[in-house]
Amino acid sequence: MIPLNTYSYLKDDNKNTNSGLALQKLLVLSFIEGSCVMVAELAGGKMLAPFYGTSLYVWASTLSITLGALTIGYYLGGRICNNDAEKRKKFLFFIIACASALVIVMPVWANFIMKQTLNLGFLSGLVISQLGFLLLPVLGMGMVSPIIISLLAETKNSGTAAGSVYAISTLGGVIATLLTGFWLVPLIGISIPCIVAGSLLFILNVLFLRPQQKLLATLVLLILAPSALYIKNAMSPATDRFTILYQKEGMLGQIKVVDFKVKLQNHDMTTRSLLVNHNWQTWIDKDNPSYSFLYYTRFTNAVISCLPAGSNALLIGLGGGTVAKQFEAHNIAYDAVEIDGRLPQLAKQYFGLKGTGNLIVDDGRHYINVCKKKYDLIIIDALLGENVPSHLLSIECFNSLKNLLAANGKIFIEFDGIGENETGMAQKLLYHTILKAGYNCQLFSSVAPDLDGDVMYLASSGTLTDFDTAQINKDYYYALQGPMKNFKIAFDKVPEELLTDNNPALDFYLRQRMINVREELLKKQNQSFLDDDMIFYY
Repeated sequence: MIPLNTYSYLKDDNKNTNSGLALQKLLVLSFIEGSCVMVAELAGGKMLAPFYGTSLYVWASTLSITLGALTIGYYLGGRICNNDAEKRKKFLFFIIACASALVIVMPVWANFIMKQTLNLGFLSGLVISQLGFLLLPVLGMGMVSPIIISLLAETKNSGTAAGSVYAISTLGGVIATLLTGFWLVPLIGISIPCIVAGSLLFILNVLFLRPQQKLLATLVLLILAPSALYIKNAMSPATDRFTILYQKEGMLGQIKVVDFKVKLQNHDMTTRSLLVNHNWQTWIDKDNPSYSFLYYTRFTNAVISCLPAGSNALLIGLGGGTVAKQFEAHNIAYDAVEIDGRLPQLAKQYFGLKGTGNLIVDDGRHYINVCKKKYDLIIIDALLGENVPSHLLSIECFNSLKNLLAANGKIFIEFDGIGENETGMAQKLLYHTILKAGYNCQLFSSVAPDLDGDVMYLASSGTLTDFDTAQINKDYYYALQGPMKNFKIAFDKVPEELLTDNNPALDFYLRQRMINVREELLKKQNQSFLDDDMIFYY
């Protein structure tokens, strides 16, 4: 324990209390500062999601900028410690005031910056955006700990003081991470935790280091005003073209249910989408919820229609319930596994799912590992934009799936197509892995013979001719038709590499595709939201 007389130079400006109280105040500031760092980091990543997604690139940028800002902050804070105690206290007050104010206005500032960087491309826009709204507040808070340590310790006690400050600051970060990630963000969104954490640090800083009550009230009101106005505007559910029916943060990131007007084949209509981090997960006709605009759903419907009466099916990835509704339409008993507990309710409330199947909230791979049931058809529909769950496509997972398949049971997997400038290595690796796991496998393209539509895999340990005559029907949005066998494709030069749990190579081979997907969203879909003044997060 550090002797209190070590801190005899620390005085409370309001009351003649002992140095122990001053010590406690500095440690409280350190605790709240640590909380603010983690709130800013988590919010910084979440704010990016509607613009830039949640891929490895996004979190690598968030972590590197956070750590880089702390590194610079620690260094600059250490340089300030060369001043006398009174100057250090003045510096500490000024730095905390600036850093906490930047956290309070982060929702407004981040939204403004990201709108300006949309045309810079994915990687450039991502990094420049975070440098603009995350670097300075975290850098400022990084300067706090060295200054507090210098105020608390003389040379002989510097180690104990440093350990105490970093421990209490880290504890604040741990608690803030758990509260923010598991409770606050899903419940009240991204902006309010920033405002609350930043305001608390700002107020305590003024009370402990410069207790001027009138100034405090004025400053807090001035700083809170832009963020409060932003949240008020963000709560507005409708624009000229878009109506937001639901918007929450959570397990998968941000989820929106949006109605929007489009002109398709010379028809003005209102469609409804489930957006996960502003990526289309489900897209239906609002007036006809059974109609999906996503091409691959014609193929899932064709496969499901061929199942004999009494069949059991497993769907991994419920989304808005489009495929589950197909099971219901054909009277097929099904289990649907979805990792995000919000989606089953949204599928029923907004997308017409009756919910006659067994809706399970679980990770797909965990369910596969513990399930004891047998299924005639397993559909893996958990691939979303730049987010591909490698653990559901490894050879170990396919070996485990054998235990769930009934005699001659089938596995259906939807994968995005191969773009003009892409090698298709990821799709070919998946095909090779399915074969090596002991399955027969057929490949289909929604725009056969081209490969740039949806690439679909149909695998079985038995025969695969059951679905050759299953019919794909055209409609006003999808122009192709015919038996499924007409949509078969083949890969040339299949690689020998396998997808394993220890070698999830999909992330590596899909890195350019991840960038392409987000840049396409940035340039077209997100721009249409911005043109209509739709809020991306609140």
